[in-house]
Amino acid sequence: MVFLFHYLSLLNIFDAFITFFGLENSIIQEMNPLMSRVYEADPALFLITKIAFSLCLYLFIFFKKVPTSFLTKGLTVFASSFYTLIFLLHCYWLVVLI
Repeated sequence: MVFLFHYLSLLNIFDAFITFFGLENSIIQEMNPLMSRVYEADPALFLITKIAFSLCLYLFIFFKKVPTSFLTKGLTVFASSFYTLIFLLHCYWLVVLI
């Protein structure tokens, strides 16, 4: 579980900057309505918010409080898998569209 928390945190940070680049250059659109509004309000706030999400996961690791319930494990594996696909899709769009 600790590995997956590290993985999600790093993936989120990489995705934040790749998405930010794509949005700033009008290459892609943010499909998450909440993050789209955050970006529209302030692009820097978009990056800060994404990084804050990663820091929250790292706080669980730092304080050795990573949840280990069956539900948490399932949700973390699902989130990691789904977010990996989203990240790869963002990378693909940027490579194809640049």
